Amino acid sequence: MGFRTGAVLTSVAFLYGVLFVASVYDFPLIYGEFTDEKGLIAEKFYLSVFQGPRAVSALLHGMMLLGVLGCSAKLHAWSELAKYFDGSSLALLVGAICMYAAVIVPNLRLLADPANVNLLNNSSIRTERDQFIKNQGGTPPGLYTEPLTNDERFSALMIIGATNTINMVLLAGVVLLQAVASYIEAEEKKEAQKQRVEAAEALRQQIKGKAAVDAPETKKDK
Repeated sequence: MGFRTGAVLTSVAFLYGVLFVASVYDFPLIYGEFTDEKGLIAEKFYLSVFQGPRAVSALLHGMMLLGVLGCSAKLHAWSELAKYFDGSSLALLVGAICMYAAVIVPNLRLLADPANVNLLNNSSIRTERDQFIKNQGGTPPGLYTEPLTNDERFSALMIIGATNTINMVLLAGVVLLQAVASYIEAEEKKEAQKQRVEAAEALRQQIKGKAAVDAPETKKDK
């Protein structure tokens, strides 16, 4: 495993660690029986991370960037192996980052500022409100002016948890692709080494045979 592969796996391992910690709060909300207490605990956790020191977000974003740079550096070789495996790894990793930026971050901002109607009107909560009004036979307004409700706060947390689960699957794909690529690369190196050894042995036998043929002729000349 080279440095570039190590950079990718280090990035994914770090992100998996973050998702594993988050899953302690996500899974009870998504897969268990929901209670307000579970929702409040999850909300407290996410807000503590979101509103924490900038070093926390800087480290998280830096590890995301490390993975992208590692995949890009491997893809730069543009071999068949790189195109299929490293290119797919890059696509999955970028997809996970886009899910984080487009779904998780807006919902975290909304949870941190539930009275901000501008954030609400640009979030997935607006889609839920629109759908609810349509199901009641009404017409959704152009803009909502009501702040986030308690039920909508918990809904935002569930959306974050579901997105984290999807990101786990995407990152698992990155690990699988990198593992298969490393295995294929190792097998190719073994095969190339075997061919070099066989070629060297064939050349040695050829030289040995030629020497054996030339030896009697040398004796006759004498």
